[in-house]
Amino acid sequence: MKQRTRRSLGAAFAAVAALTLVACSSDKSSDSVAAGLTEAASEAASTDATASEAPAETVAGGNEAAATEAAAGATEAAPPAAGAEISLAVNPWTGSAVNANVAKVVLESRLGTPVKLVELDENAAWAGLDAGDIDANLEVWPSGHAKDYETYIAGKKTVADIGKLGPKAKIGWYVPTSVVEKNPTLATWEGFKDASLAKQFATAESGDQGQFLMGDPSYVTYDEQIIANLKLPLKYIVAGSEAALITAIQTAEKDGKPLLLQFWQPHWLQSKVKLTEVKLPDPTPECAASAASKDGKYACDYPIDELYKVASAKLAGKNALALAFLSKLQLTTDQQNEIAAKIDSEKVAADVAAKDWVGANAEVVDAWLK
Repeated sequence: MKQRTRRSLGAAFAAVAALTLVACSSDKSSDSVAAGLTEAASEAASTDATASEAPAETVAGGNEAAATEAAAGATEAAPPAAGAEISLAVNPWTGSAVNANVAKVVLESRLGTPVKLVELDENAAWAGLDAGDIDANLEVWPSGHAKDYETYIAGKKTVADIGKLGPKAKIGWYVPTSVVEKNPTLATWEGFKDASLAKQFATAESGDQGQFLMGDPSYVTYDEQIIANLKLPLKYIVAGSEAALITAIQTAEKDGKPLLLQFWQPHWLQSKVKLTEVKLPDPTPECAASAASKDGKYACDYPIDELYKVASAKLAGKNALALAFLSKLQLTTDQQNEIAAKIDSEKVAADVAAKDWVGANAEVVDAWLK
């Protein structure tokens, strides 16, 4: 069995390497790479995932029914095919924790692959993937990582794009809807050019300027550049975490106070509170180039992000079955939000919320494993 496994992993790795080269040549590579990776790993899957069978042994008294039942019980109790341990990145937002924990539950319970979850920011994850210390990151927002894609996927080829996660996401500036209802000019960035209106958002930290609140300091963000380049009388303040943003939104809604902050979709809180996205200047090629070069001249809205997954190029040789599964794993916006709400709103532990969801969605999980 071990010898057959090594041969199948080697074949899968060779195919994956070729597919990665194809992926780097097209902006639409994600879906084709995911399909190709799955095909590349199919030999390993058919070898390692062979179901255990127990022969129906003779039972005292010649009870054939009892023998059949004993054989069935032995089959159910048989452990899944084992695979090398892998590590998954967990970035500091709940959606990332959802993806990683769902993957961990399935990998461990269905593929016999031990999984280590590693908490680190989205920038550090690329270095870990490049070195092979991290095997996969299951939620990349492309608007913040054009340079990383070019460096590690297209250039060094130490990281592979393994397909879309599912949700189409959008970062933006948000205010409580009640703020716009009272003053419609604040529905666009131009309304914040008026210092008297911007001052409504002032806090002890922002002084005479309006406060713009951002979450975790590790997030890839252009908000401070947008404020400076559009010459807005706002002060950029870091809240410290996604949880702090959620608390600020809930407090502002409860107290009816103005709040301007960076937030995003998909997010479970969007279905619980009324937020309005502030219209920023439309994305342009110049802003895209600024984001890639990090020249500090960004002055546009965030583009729509099709979230995608990445894996270390070493994963194909390390655990081809895990790679094939991760390539097929997808969650819809509603599915991700459902699990995230359990974690953030109902305070269910991430691993428990993931296990409960996997148990209740067997058909979805089975499709990932085909």
